[in-house]
Amino acid sequence: MSLTLSSQPGFTQIPGTSFASGAPVTPAVMQELNAAAQFAAVRNEQFYGYYKNGETVQLAVSPADGYEYQRDELLYGFSWYSTAGQPTACNGTQTPPTPGSTTGQGTVLQTLANVDQSTGVVTTQVSYYKTSQMNQPDGVLLVITHAQRNR
Repeated sequence: MSLTLSSQPGFTQIPGTSFASGAPVTPAVMQELNAAAQFAAVRNEQFYGYYKNGETVQLAVSPADGYEYQRDELLYGFSWYSTAGQPTACNGTQTPPTPGSTTGQGTVLQTLANVDQSTGVVTTQVSYYKTSQMNQPDGVLLVITHAQRNR
């Protein structure tokens, strides 16, 4: 069962005196408490998808309330899924893609991968060695997007 909210919650500071012993529990305080609890439930969300070199990680949208995250609310982590070439676009699919063939020949020397935190652009490079080093934009990353709402 997933969480579904009818509107996007926001955070409001509730004075501690509202919960002091003997203080009346008012509908307004309970509504503020409910809004704060809803915001807490969706403030941090995680998303994932597969991306290849040159693709841009999509901006996340909360399935709970449709909140559209801004790039500065996202932090990317990643791991290599495959060092093989990917003939078709991944574009954040959640289905593991079938790796293609490598575009380089020889022994894999090193790999390079990055997701630019400010733009979401994915960079992958695999270096092969047969008679000399050859760098190819091969590889697929599994990108984990950590989203935290600022408001």
